[in-house]
Amino acid sequence: MMLDYILDLDWKLFHLINSVWTAPWADQFFPFVTDLHKTKPFKIIVIPLVLGLFMWRRGTKRGLIIFFFAVFSLLAADGIGNHGFKKTIQRPRPGETAGLAVIPRAPYGGYSFVSNHAANMFGFASFTAAMFPPAAVPMYGMAVLIGYSRVYNGVHFPTDVLGGAIVGIFCGLLMATICRMILKRMEFVKVEGS
Repeated sequence: MMLDYILDLDWKLFHLINSVWTAPWADQFFPFVTDLHKTKPFKIIVIPLVLGLFMWRRGTKRGLIIFFFAVFSLLAADGIGNHGFKKTIQRPRPGETAGLAVIPRAPYGGYSFVSNHAANMFGFASFTAAMFPPAAVPMYGMAVLIGYSRVYNGVHFPTDVLGGAIVGIFCGLLMATICRMILKRMEFVKVEGS
């Protein structure tokens, strides 16, 4: 009974975001932003920028360790989302769901629950916010924007995005905890060796 209520609410919210709360500018913006991470400029500019920021804020050695764990939080969220949820639950995408009118604005494939875009972005956001609290608002803002774009583009349900966000936050905070432990251990060894 509760599951039926949640799924009904999910479909209604999907319909509002995908078909009602639309605008011509958004029809251009959200397909662009949803896969921004796949573009060459993003890979050439953002990855070195993030690495440089970590190294600038924490020094070369610590910055590299933090960058490694940031990447690992993405990989963990992606792997858990894909293998732990998508391939296990096998929920059809909105465009493959009978009785649901969908305006597709981006390509898609595979299963729907959870959204790996949301898992990855929330994993990176929660890790970065935990390590550098001033980055919390812009990082979580970007994660919410990407999550919303997945529903607007008609490739995920709102609960897919929510599930992905939960997976990502868990992975990001777990990696931040492990990273902090390693950094503290390095500091302890440095003090002991002095």
